[in-house]
Amino acid sequence: MSEMWNSVAPAWEANAGFVDGHLEAATRALVRAAGVSAGAAVLEVAAGPGGAGLAAADIVGASGSVLLSDDAPEMVAAATRRAAGRPNVTTAVFDQTNIEAPDGSFDAVISRHGLMFADDTAATVREAVRVLRPGGGYAAMTWGPRAENPWLGLVLDAVGDQFGVPFPPPTIRGPFALEDARDLATALEDGGLTGVLVERVQTPMHAGSVEEWWDRVPKFAGPVAMALAAMEQEIRDAIAQRAMDSAAAAARHGSDGIVLDGAVLIASGRAPG
Repeated sequence: MSEMWNSVAPAWEANAGFVDGHLEAATRALVRAAGVSAGAAVLEVAAGPGGAGLAAADIVGASGSVLLSDDAPEMVAAATRRAAGRPNVTTAVFDQTNIEAPDGSFDAVISRHGLMFADDTAATVREAVRVLRPGGGYAAMTWGPRAENPWLGLVLDAVGDQFGVPFPPPTIRGPFALEDARDLATALEDGGLTGVLVERVQTPMHAGSVEEWWDRVPKFAGPVAMALAAMEQEIRDAIAQRAMDSAAAAARHGSDGIVLDGAVLIASGRAPG
């Protein structure tokens, strides 16, 4: 998994501002759900280039601290560059399933689109609970139902339809692995959190055109980027046309181009004690 995310780290870094803008309202909700406040010690797991953690850093201020972590070294390198000049932010390479920190180290743990890729979601939450102080907050953002996220679902559909099989395969954890709010809540409850809540936030994606949308999204969608890179140009072109035709039919038109629907789920809870 880390090899895949290493391969798309340059695209994630190049598009970090766009992603943070796309998820601005949802990230505010994520940080709020985790109870992040001034002076808090915050950990972002599966951080990629660190967008959610950097948003938390603005809230915790000089008296607080944020640690951005990921198991992909190239993602952490990107997060480190983005955090330059912020003395309250540090970075580290470790997996969300094996956090390199003592018990009770943090007031809050946040995860923006990382939990759904964990093989054992409850165990992953349990590891986050371990490093939380009693009563500390945990919040995880995942994509909502695939049907409510055509900005990404249409990309995956185009690849799958090209070959007549689901993409990603059912045996591989994909971006919609926790699209069901009940499954997401169960992962947090089984991980040991109390007072679990799940909220839904709309995250529409804006693009100048379907061509601009296609040019951007597959580059940082890890499984798609790797799959496309291994294909012949003719096949890539066919998939691109299939995807853009579908996006043109699904998109709404706005003053600045097109809008494709999107939605996330934000689940949160508190560590016992």
